[in-house]
Amino acid sequence: MLKTILITGGAGYVGSKLVDYSLRQKLRVICLDNLVYGDKSIKKFIKNKNFQLFRNDIRDEKILKIIFKNKIDYVVNLASIVGDKQCKTVSKSAYDINYNGNKILCEYSVKYGVKKYIFASTCSNYGVSDPKIFATEKSKLFPVSLYAEAKIDAESFLEKYSDSEMEIVSLRFATAFGASFRTRFDLTLNSFTYEALKFNKIELFAKDSWRPFIHVNDMCLIILKVLENSKFKIKNDIFNAGFTKENFTKIQLVKKILKQLKKTQITFNHSIDDRRNYKVSFKKLENKFKPKVNFNVDYGIKEIKTMLQENIITEADVKENLLDNNCERLLKFFKF
Repeated sequence: MLKTILITGGAGYVGSKLVDYSLRQKLRVICLDNLVYGDKSIKKFIKNKNFQLFRNDIRDEKILKIIFKNKIDYVVNLASIVGDKQCKTVSKSAYDINYNGNKILCEYSVKYGVKKYIFASTCSNYGVSDPKIFATEKSKLFPVSLYAEAKIDAESFLEKYSDSEMEIVSLRFATAFGASFRTRFDLTLNSFTYEALKFNKIELFAKDSWRPFIHVNDMCLIILKVLENSKFKIKNDIFNAGFTKENFTKIQLVKKILKQLKKTQITFNHSIDDRRNYKVSFKKLENKFKPKVNFNVDYGIKEIKTMLQENIITEADVKENLLDNNCERLLKFFKF
């Protein structure tokens, strides 16, 4: 009998990819998503007998009661308003979904005997840290956005269930990049690659600020690796999710793009203040689960470049998923 995974936010950038990987791993997938960005990313799965879609909000307890009538083995909570500007745009809904949504989902998961629960958190929780020192799971958190604040509060809530039978893992993911079934262009590497190809230039601010990066495919592979682990039990733990060698400054990232798109000019913008600056250690995850970098930054640049050049990702796709357009869609959806 197939094991069942509930993926909330399953039509999103990471979620739609995780649906694909999960089905390939012979899991039965239940996807819960309010489809704020549409259903294009999951249309290919609709006819799959092991896929079921609920077009609803994570906070809708009537729907959760129906969903949890199924025997669910794993829950992966990706349902979230993601990003600093997006959370500012619909701040009330953003906090409610990112904190209360996780709270409600976790409570139902414990009640209905889910074996493993993964919460998608973020390295943005570190906010501002000394780039000479790698941030670890024990480092002081310094959130500079509502997005990070809600994620930290949600992590704290999960501690309440440390003694439950359900294994709970919070994964603080590095900055995502790469192509998905809903490729985002409000992400640093994807956005820079698009700008370089489309305009032959990149506008760069905070050029020396550090970020860790991870391909969306590797995010999914880490999630599945944690779920499939049977060697040891995790009561309630937090892991930075990424790869230590994939920390780069913005200027280092741009130089990698220049190697593949040589005509690109860089303009430096010193008027925009971005305080976020963090270099992260992923040693805890690397030692415990031994994940590999399957899709590095160079691969991601080539992937986005090729898919744009071959019109696999169209100009319309890009425009749909630019930062300002995403914010507009959120405003309309949540009727602010």
